[in-house]
This record gives sequence, C-alpha cells and structure tokens, in this order.
Amino acid sequence: MDAYCVKCPPHSYSHQDKASECVCERGFYRAELDPRSMACTRPPSAPGNPISMVNETAVTLEWSPPRESGGRGDVSYSVHCRKCSGEAGAAGDREKCVPCGSGPHFNPRQFGLTHPRVLVTGLQPHTNYTFNIEALNGVSDLSPSPRQLVSVNVTTSQT
Repeated sequence: MDAYCVKCPPHSYSHQDKASECVCERGFYRAELDPRSMACTRPPSAPGNPISMVNETAVTLEWSPPRESGGRGDVSYSVHCRKCSGEAGAAGDREKCVPCGSGPHFNPRQFGLTHPRVLVTGLQPHTNYTFNIEALNGVSDLSPSPRQLVSVNVTTSQT
C-alpha cells in the first residue's frame, strides 16, 4: 500500500485511485477554509421547540438546538422578524406580513447568535409578529436547498 494514500474522509469519494482530492457526496459540502482531510458536512436541521414569552412590547424567544448539526461544531442562529396585519384565520382573509425594519432591537444581536435565546424589544403594541429562527453552519451558504426554519407567532399587548 502506498504510504501517502489515505481513505477519503466521511461523505466524500474519489473517481479514481490515487486521486489528490476527494469530492463531497450529493448534499454534503466542504467550506472554503475546511481542510481537505475533513469530512464533508451539511447544513443543520431547523431549531426545535420554540418558546415565546411576551411582556407588553417585548418578547423573549428561546429554542432548542437543531437535532442535526450537519456534522459541524459551528452552529449559529439568525432571527428574522416580520410584522403582520390583517385578520388571520378569517374566511378568505390573508394576513399581510412585511419585514420589521429597524424598529425592533435584538439583544444580544439578531444574526450570528451562539446561544438559542434572544430578547426583542421596541415592538409596536397590539401587533402580530412572526419570528423565523434558522440554524446556520459553515456550509449553509453552499447548499441550494431552502433553509430550515422554525416560526413563532406573537401578539404584543399595550405599552
């Protein structure tokens, strides 16, 4: 056996013997800075079990880490906010939702969260909001598949 040959890392293969590089299997990726000897990985699944606690015009959102990390240790979270108006659930009516814009404040931040919790303040009273929470890792941007999200709907009360 050739002293320099090694087996391809998990979720990768080579088309020929003595290939200099192993190609990732379908649905698996290697980030630009990942060493070529590293296993190919995939984006994480959606976060789980979202919980919301509304306190007038603030909401605390908490969730569980994704069931599948994709084989990576660099999972982070982003929270996307949409403000909704209209009568949801009424016959024939559809709720109209638009991005929240710069109004709400996310503590500690909105994107790149390392812990599955965020406090959102500065929401408008008596308003419906939808928060889409996504888990991301180092190969999320490489996958053409839609991102896996979990949604939380909340209604604020008065100030």
